[in-house]
Amino acid sequence: MINEIKNKPSFPRDASSIIIIKRKKNQLYVLMGKRSSKSRFMPSIYVFPGGAVERDDYKVNNIFNLSTNIKKSLLKSRSNKHTVAIMLSAIRETAEECGLFLVSHKMKTKYKKLVLNDTWNYFLKKSMLPSTHKLFYFGRAITPSYLKTRYHARFFIAQLNDFCGKIRTNGELENIDWIELKKAKLLPIADVTEFLINRIIHLNNFKSLLEKQNKYPMFTRRNKKQWIKWDE
Repeated sequence: MINEIKNKPSFPRDASSIIIIKRKKNQLYVLMGKRSSKSRFMPSIYVFPGGAVERDDYKVNNIFNLSTNIKKSLLKSRSNKHTVAIMLSAIRETAEECGLFLVSHKMKTKYKKLVLNDTWNYFLKKSMLPSTHKLFYFGRAITPSYLKTRYHARFFIAQLNDFCGKIRTNGELENIDWIELKKAKLLPIADVTEFLINRIIHLNNFKSLLEKQNKYPMFTRRNKKQWIKWDE
């Protein structure tokens, strides 16, 4: 019984990422950066900007009052509030790691009393409203149960033109740059990242990437092999 409890898989933590895309000379590029070699999770691996959902990603929506048309059944979220928190996490992490802000317009009200993390405080001080409607759901992935650190990551697509700000790093990601899709596959990347890049290549253009799909992938590994199911 003790061994069973000891070996029980950890519960995956909610996380989210944004695959930011741009077109240049009829080629698609994605924004990626390399995780630190000292990182406990996927050190020295190239990733899309993103990270774990935090408590303030729920709290801040009491001010923003955002909603979404993305079905909670696709993200396997508990509620629309949970879905929006996952989306806000992706927007916050991208702002922190890359200096890019997905904003729809300015809010009329300015907030002086702030109790949130530094990134959401910055949004509020600048009266910037996060643009969840510019995020397009693309799929999800669950870290395999045999690993200690686990995430249930949701991936969204967004266009560079919908962001403001200039690319900079806070140190979490190194070598942040625009990488052409086929070259991105040659970098040290996770298998789920390669799968998502292949899906972007297959869909081929902005219109296909941003329109509603009939099915969305859920990527994981079973018995050390890739395992994919499609959510509808």
